Amino acid sequence: YIMIELLQLEQLAAFAEHGTLSKAAEKLHMSQPTLTRAMQKLESEFGVLLFSRTKNKLEFNDNGKLAADYAKKILEQTDDMINIVRGFDRKHHTLCFGCCAPMPMLTLLQNAAHFYSDMAVSAELKDNETLLKGLQDGTYHIIILPYQPEQKEFICKEYGTETLYFALLPEHKFADSKGIFMKDLDGENMLLYSEIGFWYDLTVKKMPHSRFLVQNDRFAFDELVQASVLPSFVTDIAIQQYGSPSNRKIVTILDREAKANYYAVCLKTSNYKIQQLILSNNKGEIWNV
Repeated sequence: YIMIELLQLEQLAAFAEHGTLSKAAEKLHMSQPTLTRAMQKLESEFGVLLFSRTKNKLEFNDNGKLAADYAKKILEQTDDMINIVRGFDRKHHTLCFGCCAPMPMLTLLQNAAHFYSDMAVSAELKDNETLLKGLQDGTYHIIILPYQPEQKEFICKEYGTETLYFALLPEHKFADSKGIFMKDLDGENMLLYSEIGFWYDLTVKKMPHSRFLVQNDRFAFDELVQASVLPSFVTDIAIQQYGSPSNRKIVTILDREAKANYYAVCLKTSNYKIQQLILSNNKGEIWNV
């Protein structure tokens, strides 16, 4: 019987895509002679000619074109099969969360690990629109939003608050203020950590004239806060978790948007375990796990 491996189909599809053995071999990270032998073996498996050969050129004949079309379809179906099976397993053995900010995500992960030690847990930061769409299409089991959604198909639970502050050097002109608006620092250069969810968009929106030195690495950002004179941001929950920056004064931001009210949301059709995780804290407070 004929035994054709997926690797051979990938090689066939690569040749169809790139048109030459050299380019296909480069794409597949293999030598051209090795790919040539693989194509000869595949042709032998089919038992028909797949290529037209001239002195310096190899190209598909009609058989080869048909085989390449089928190879592409089989590879696509294989990818679909893998994704569907993995999704099925994830749905039954993994809790998938989407969050608008890192601190509620951290605590949701801690709660989930405490209640459901037999299940894997994954989480990611996304914008609000993506979170809602992901909850509705099954990408997420639970999402955390900075507002209460109105859709009737959701179960929604208050999930704590978080407040944004300025972290300023003691000699900054606003360091001793009881509170200032974000517009008061608009135009100053600021340090900003990238992985802060919706807070990132808020700061950029409220301070359009500021230039932000954005750091993607948390350790590098913390080191920069210690060494730099530039203002930065911190939240009350981050202070509870990690402590206050040692060389900074924490100044209240008076903008109403600087206080976020979080809500945990799942579908009413979610299973008991998912609903129990949302409803487990009657006070709606997530910070003390």
